[in-house]
Amino acid sequence: MSENSLSPSRLAKYAACPRQYEYSYPQDINTPDRTELYLNQGKIYHETIEDVCDATERGDDAETIHARAMRIFDEKWDEHSTPDDYESVAHKEYQRIENQAAIDAFFDPEGGDGIEHARRSVATECWVECERDGRGLHGKADNVIRTDEGLHVFDYKRNTRGMLSTGTADYLADHLNGDGHEPKRIRNAFQTATYIEGVKNEPFYEDGMDVRFSFYGLLNSTSFESNPSGYNVSVRGYPRETTEIYEEHHDTIWALIRAAHDGITNETYDPAPFAIISEEACPNCEYRAMCPDRLSTEVKR
Repeated sequence: MSENSLSPSRLAKYAACPRQYEYSYPQDINTPDRTELYLNQGKIYHETIEDVCDATERGDDAETIHARAMRIFDEKWDEHSTPDDYESVAHKEYQRIENQAAIDAFFDPEGGDGIEHARRSVATECWVECERDGRGLHGKADNVIRTDEGLHVFDYKRNTRGMLSTGTADYLADHLNGDGHEPKRIRNAFQTATYIEGVKNEPFYEDGMDVRFSFYGLLNSTSFESNPSGYNVSVRGYPRETTEIYEEHHDTIWALIRAAHDGITNETYDPAPFAIISEEACPNCEYRAMCPDRLSTEVKR
């Protein structure tokens, strides 16, 4: 990996606020602990999917894959779920049932997307790298599956709410021009570029292959229903593909990458345009109490 190779998360942190990036990475300033609940749950379903895919052969029947997934989920839950993450025993049990329902639905023998994801997987936790105009990018793809046309890269998420979509892709240009503030969607664009271009450098890529990328929300739709013995939780997951967005907004996305990459490598941390950043990023920033850029505005008032 080249010295100037950066991850989508670092680029997105800089795009959100250069000063926030400076505090997070070069200065490595610690902030108060936050809950590990969703981090641990993410580890559980990521490792479950990874282990199922790695253990599955193309000819495995759906019932075998489903049983394997449910067994591995139980193992991962016991390994990574800790009581301190939850408000009560009841809260922990509900979260277990909800996440279990997500894995159950994903690997449903009657048509769950996870069955083909496991059968067609060519790489899990796949480290990819690419470089353009001297600017390196790297990241770890959760799963790469082989399709009839080529390769489809997946990044598994809890849900896809608020992510980049065809209806919000035009906001990328607003961020680039300083007319908007879209760090989450910018990050999605950076991830899309990194994985689509990075997988083309992997040994299983063949010239001319079609390469697609999707986020997959495992808990995109969740419903809760009480019954005499307790409750039932139903979960449905589905993908959000950003391949066409990348193709249509290719130049804008790479201009955003260049701006963030150059700002980081040149150690330029002044927040600009500060009016938008102070309005959108400052209120929830973990460094706001110590940030001189924000404090200077308070003094002026």
